[in-house]
Parts: sequence; C-alpha cells; structure tokens
Amino acid sequence: MTCWKQFEKFSNDYFLGVKDPEVTLKKLDTLAAKTNKDKIGGALETLFIKPYINTDVTVDFVVNLEDGEVPTWQTEYDAENGKILVHPPAIYRFIADIRKIVVAEHNSEDFVDLRYASFLYEIGKMSSVYLLFLLVLQRVAFLLEIAHLERRGGIVEVAEGETYHTLLWAFKEVESFARRTRGDSVRAQFGISWYESDWITGR
Repeated sequence: MTCWKQFEKFSNDYFLGVKDPEVTLKKLDTLAAKTNKDKIGGALETLFIKPYINTDVTVDFVVNLEDGEVPTWQTEYDAENGKILVHPPAIYRFIADIRKIVVAEHNSEDFVDLRYASFLYEIGKMSSVYLLFLLVLQRVAFLLEIAHLERRGGIVEVAEGETYHTLLWAFKEVESFARRTRGDSVRAQFGISWYESDWITGR
C-alpha cells in the first residue's frame, strides 16, 4: 500500500513540523482525495466490513482538523452517509503514542488501565498496515456493539473497558485474516505476547 506509506511520510512531516504545516495538510488532503478515488477503500470494505455488516457501509479517508487540531479519534462512523471515516494522521499519532508506552509506569492497582496499557504495548509491535486494519475492525466492533451485555429484564450494559474489548475483538479478526490469506501468525511475526486468559479477572 504505497499510499499508506505516503500518508505516513506526510503525517510525520506534519507532526514534526519539518515543513510548512499548511503545505503538508494540502498534500494530505490531495492524497486522501486520490485514495478515495482508488480501490483502497473498497478493498477495506470487502475484507473487513462486508463480512460482518449487512448494510451498505463504505470507507472514506479524511484528514480534516477539529478546532485546528488532528482529532483524537482514528476512525469514526458517519451514520448519515453510511461511511466509516479513516483519519491517517490520527492513526499515525496513535501508533506513535502506543509505541512509547512504558507498562511499568501504569498503576498496578488499576486493573482496567494496566490491562489496556499492556495490550496497547503488544499490538504496537504490529506494522502500520496491520494497525490500520485493526482500527477499521475496531470501528466495526463498535457498530456491532460487541462489548454490550444484555442483563435480566433486557437491560443493556457496556462492558468495563469497552475500548479494550473492541480492540481485542479486532486483533483476533486480524489474526484470522493473516492466517487465512497469508498463512502468517501475527503473534510470531511481530513477537506479540498476549494471552487474554491472563487478563479476564482483576485482583
């Protein structure tokens, strides 16, 4: 995915301030428009959306700022237009952030926080392309409400640590995709050590 490497270059240029931010944003905007005309969004839809969602949901790459800043979200669902919006600069910032995580700095008394930080540290070992797949699948997980639990009386609750649970589901789907299409083990390829059973219960 040559365009994804270009997104990486321009995103890094923007965050590092090595070039005029306005010029870099224009390059990112042009690249997003070009990517949306190509078949990349359609490939993401075919591989990671249509197998799970029956309704017509498409993918658009966007690079817009919110209040002059790169948004905190990496993907977002535009319900009005039936689109999953993918924000490459926000994704690359997310990747940079999780690769800086020092698990030992997180409070061992806060199980949910420690579990999430530990998981992010492990998935941060994956390539940026796999992390793109992961984040698109996480948005699918949110749409499927996989972290919603129905209790007695029909009361629906959201599992504690919803972001972790949606990312974990997405990670498992990325594992299956890599195994099915390439015969690869994501864990072996990137040295990921994560065993969900170790993190089911807190203290």
